[in-house]
Amino acid sequence: MLKRRGFLSLAAAAPAALSAFPGQAQARAACLPDMTTLKSRKPGKWEVLYKTPHGQPNAIALSGNPGQVWVVDQGAEHWVSLINLRDGSLVRDIKADVVGPSGAVVDEEGVMWITSTHNSLIVACDPKDGRTIAKYITPGAGRIYERQDDPPARVTTLKHAYPQAARGLGPAMHNNVGNKTGTKLGPGRLPLDAEEGSGGTGAHGILADGDYLIYACPPSRMIFTIHKKSWKVKATWPTPANRPHGLTWGADRKTIWNADSNTNCFYHHDAATGVIFEKIQLPDDSPVIHGAKLIGDYMVCCDDVGWIWRFRI
Repeated sequence: MLKRRGFLSLAAAAPAALSAFPGQAQARAACLPDMTTLKSRKPGKWEVLYKTPHGQPNAIALSGNPGQVWVVDQGAEHWVSLINLRDGSLVRDIKADVVGPSGAVVDEEGVMWITSTHNSLIVACDPKDGRTIAKYITPGAGRIYERQDDPPARVTTLKHAYPQAARGLGPAMHNNVGNKTGTKLGPGRLPLDAEEGSGGTGAHGILADGDYLIYACPPSRMIFTIHKKSWKVKATWPTPANRPHGLTWGADRKTIWNADSNTNCFYHHDAATGVIFEKIQLPDDSPVIHGAKLIGDYMVCCDDVGWIWRFRI
C-alpha cells in the first residue's frame, strides 16, 4: 500500500519560461559540464509498486486529478490508461492513434500530447476519448546514431508482468535504431540500389509550458522547446547521454529532470538555461527508466515490461 502523502502533494506553480540559445556550439558548452566532476547524489531505495493495466508501459503523464496519472502503453493496442496512484487500479482506458509512444502530457488547455515515437509524429488528442485533434512532424527525428563512447543499452532485470503478451513493434521498426539496417551487410551499410537512408524514430518524454512543448529526442540527442501554434523551435539543449527518455518538472517548477535509460541517471537542468547542475545516479540493480514523473517526494517511473516503480528523491 502506498503512502498517499507522497503522491498527492503536487506542485501548483506555473512552469518557468525557457530561453533560446545564440547557437548550438554555445548551447552545448553551456549545458554540458564535465560529467566526471558533476555533483551526484544517491536516491532512496527503489521499490516496485504494482503492475500496469497493460504489458508495455512507456510513459507517465499527470492527469490534473490528485492521486491519478495516465500510463501510456507502447504495445500494438496503444492503450492510454488512467490509474489510481495508490494501488494501480484502472479508472478508464482510451486508445490513441500512435505507434510506439514514449511520452505524454496534458497541457493547461486539457489537450493530451503524445510522442508517437516509431512514426516520428507528435499527436494531439482528447483525453476523454482518445480522438485525434492534430498530428505534427517531430523536429530532430531520424535514425538513432551510435557513438564510440556510448554506454551499453540497459536491459531490465524485472520479470515481465504479462509474460504471454506479444511484445515489440516488428523487425522493420527495430532496424531503425542505431547501425541496424536489416540488410546483413554490416553496421550501417545499405544495398547499392538504396534510395533512402535514414528512416528512424522520434521523441520520447514531453512537457507542456504554456504556449510551448518541451520534448526529448534521442536521434538528435537534444531536448527541444517548440511553439504549439507556429511549430517553430525556440531552443535546443544537448543531452549528456544517448537514451534520454522521461522528462518531469522539478518540485519548484524552475528545473527539469531528464532521465537517461542507459546511464541510469536523472540529470537536473535549469529550466531557463538548460544547464545541468547535478544528477541522481541509480544503482545497477534498479529497473530501466522509461516514463518518469516527480510526484511529491517520489520519482514515479515505469519499466516497459509492465511495472510501476519509484524511489524517494
